Amino acid sequence: MRTLVRLLIATAAISTATTLTAQQPAVVHAQLKVESADHGLKSALDGLKRQSTAAWVGYSIPVSDSFSSSWNSPRVEYLEGGNSLNESENTPTTKSFDHAIILLRITDGAVTKLRIESPERQLDAGGLAFLWLNSIQPDDSVHVLADLARSNDERHIRDSAVFAISLHQTPAATPALVALAGPSNDPELREKAAFWLANQRGEEGFRAIQHLARTDSDADFRQKLAFDLTLTKAPAALDELIRMAHEDASPQVRKQAQFWMANKGGKRVTEDLRQSASNDPNEEVRKSAVFALSRLPNDEAATQLIALADSSKDPAVRKQAIFWLGQSSDPRALDYLTKLLKQ
Repeated sequence: MRTLVRLLIATAAISTATTLTAQQPAVVHAQLKVESADHGLKSALDGLKRQSTAAWVGYSIPVSDSFSSSWNSPRVEYLEGGNSLNESENTPTTKSFDHAIILLRITDGAVTKLRIESPERQLDAGGLAFLWLNSIQPDDSVHVLADLARSNDERHIRDSAVFAISLHQTPAATPALVALAGPSNDPELREKAAFWLANQRGEEGFRAIQHLARTDSDADFRQKLAFDLTLTKAPAALDELIRMAHEDASPQVRKQAQFWMANKGGKRVTEDLRQSASNDPNEEVRKSAVFALSRLPNDEAATQLIALADSSKDPAVRKQAIFWLGQSSDPRALDYLTKLLKQ
């Protein structure tokens, strides 16, 4: 029995070592050092920031199932510039991975670059120091990246940090993105966080977007949320777009919601758009609803536009319906406009 236990322990140790090795990318032209992040990611980064020379630091994170690479393979990525080397230009492949590589360049006491790379890429560090960190905790990574997103004025770094957070396969990523999407932050940071909440964080991400759509006081931000709702796979996303189109206090938000609900819902939202075209108190929103109807599948679009042109009591709506019929390729639209001209 003791022999069996020792064998199982040895097998587990070999398996763990193999996993760690597999997660560490191949790094060339680098002063490579491998350490265990016993004191956390922030402590490791602070140590590098005190150095006078530039350096790269990298670590692996577990990611969601949706993370994939359409990069060709094999490939060398030059971190310090140069042309990427691809040995199979004519054979692109798409692969899915259960982890990704986070790379940070430290220069003059600050993070100056952030990259998210495929684990199978070979990395050329251009002769710089390269510190690979093992044992990074995903929640620790999320915390550090969220602080970086808040504090860095460089848009590329900030946006990359938000995207990297969204990839993490840990529950901590969702509240971190929710906090970044909160009203105390820069509008561009809020929009990026909301985008990745909808795109990567599933049902919890949708509920966060729904809450923001109903409670946030910034109409410009709520407009952007209408598009974000088209990215989520949550079944209730269309219902939330319909609610926004009918109930949001801002005419601009209602117009944006109409447009995206037509794209997302197709024929299912026909009656809702007709109601907006007939009943919304704002003329521009009523006209926008007509435009949204014109975005329905072609046969349904012509049917609804002809009905509005015939029956609406609103001259602006009738005029808008006739205009969009003129843009339609449906033969019924041409027939209708021809008859209208003969009257």
